[in-house]
Amino acid sequence: MKLFNSVLVSLAALSAVANAGKFSSTHDEFKKNDQIEIQCVQLDSDGHEVVSGKKDSLKYISPTCVETRKPLQVYYGFDGPIQCSVKSDDPFHETMLRSIAFDKPLRCRIPRNKLAFPKYMHLPMRIEGTKASSDRAVRIAGSFNAVFHGQNGNLVAASVYPIVDHALPQTVAGVSTVQIAQKWYEGAGMSTLMANKRHEEEFIIQPIVALMFCILTACIVYVAGRVYVESSVIPHAIKKHLAEREHSGRPGEETKKSQ
Repeated sequence: MKLFNSVLVSLAALSAVANAGKFSSTHDEFKKNDQIEIQCVQLDSDGHEVVSGKKDSLKYISPTCVETRKPLQVYYGFDGPIQCSVKSDDPFHETMLRSIAFDKPLRCRIPRNKLAFPKYMHLPMRIEGTKASSDRAVRIAGSFNAVFHGQNGNLVAASVYPIVDHALPQTVAGVSTVQIAQKWYEGAGMSTLMANKRHEEEFIIQPIVALMFCILTACIVYVAGRVYVESSVIPHAIKKHLAEREHSGRPGEETKKSQ
């Protein structure tokens, strides 16, 4: 009974170790469909980049999307369209118009990982526009392609560029719509789409976990072998030995009775 309980305890420990190692990616790495915010430096009325009061650092802003009421975000490892409608009173909308007026690409950035103080990747974004036929107002050409490269949960390359001669997203009630078609690749090359790759990094077992796994496996094998030997092999050997002794003792008993 004690050996049986030992087997159960070993199996439970082995299951716990396996589950601990199943998702062993560190917390600072992106997982599939994690949201990644894009920020750009705000431009003033003269087309200059705005500097905040903190150590003369650039002031990064992100539009608040009407659809989600959240900043503009892409999704790690997700291939597909993203739409973000920006109201005309949003500072980012004004920055886009100034980028067009001064023919100045926006200086944007995107975090490479999920650290509290992450390293950023520079992401220049050129904003195209066109004048409406009815008036002289400038419409933002909000159609973009975005290509990202991720490796082991970290962003290693990124590019966002406008699509020229493309139908403009509809602008209604003072809202400009930005549409981004994003595509993710695994690693630095462009041969493996992340959507077609199984994310083995989510199932990597760390060395210490692998060692514990081996030790527990050896313990289970030892306990199972001992249970088999003590419950089956030894009783069978004893029974066989007693039977042989009993069989070998019968001729002597018969001789003693005849005398």
